[in-house]
Amino acid sequence: MRTAAELSDDGVVERIRALLPGLPEAQRATAALILDDPAAVARMTILDLADACRVSTGSITRFCRTLGLPGYSALRIALAADTGRSERETWQANMGRQISENDELGQVAEAISAAVRHSVGETLSRLDLSAVEAAATAIARARRVEVCGMGGSAGMGAEFQHRIFRIGVPAWSWSDTQVALTGAALLGPHDVMLAISHSGRTREVIDLAAEAASRGATTVALTNDLESPLARRVDLVLASSVRHDAPGHNSILSRHAQMAVLDLLYIAIAQRTYDQSTEAMAATTEAVSPYKQPPPAG
Repeated sequence: MRTAAELSDDGVVERIRALLPGLPEAQRATAALILDDPAAVARMTILDLADACRVSTGSITRFCRTLGLPGYSALRIALAADTGRSERETWQANMGRQISENDELGQVAEAISAAVRHSVGETLSRLDLSAVEAAATAIARARRVEVCGMGGSAGMGAEFQHRIFRIGVPAWSWSDTQVALTGAALLGPHDVMLAISHSGRTREVIDLAAEAASRGATTVALTNDLESPLARRVDLVLASSVRHDAPGHNSILSRHAQMAVLDLLYIAIAQRTYDQSTEAMAATTEAVSPYKQPPPAG
């Protein structure tokens, strides 16, 4: 007979799911209720569970023994452990392993600061500068530039499009995939598509890059994976360097790494279009100045 601790190593919920098809009908009802809400069952007494399943307490006990547990108390312990593990995994997947729900904000700030410094430093030190230069030259000369990304990468793309548009680069960024595909289909040999995807496996972004390439446009990818489908389909790859096991959550760090690469690319474009950029920045600053509050005196 296994203990609750031993069973929780495998996950009692996963074992119940695996055994479900072969269970007797009465036990199957108990298993279904547990799978529907393991955390709620972990808080029930054996009488509560028997009543909810419309079975006897003896049936519940037999179900526990089918799982290799000595009784219902052991099942509750195993379910509680499973629930806690699931909550921890959810937290870690979204917040990172180095930050807990009980950390003081000062600790969180230090962890984020260190992680961002590391990911940005790694990215810029390992970045292929010749690829950045080639991408900047292509964008500076382009008749039209399309920038695409999905989810968080869409926000990064829109920010970059706004910045290069302000220095006179004819650039567009779309949030609608079909409109973006329309834009990609209108590109030609004198145009550029910049595709942003941290994983390099976002289907929409891959399709947009492929459409642009089929029209003869220069294609550039900003991705974290040099072996990804996106990286393999474009002319130039700008690679961020955020490790999957890096301290902090990957999506947080990927945004900072992407922005560092885009900052460098933006400046490289402005350097190559110095006269145009300075004239455009002066004109746009003057245009929006009436809508900005002057700094306080003194």
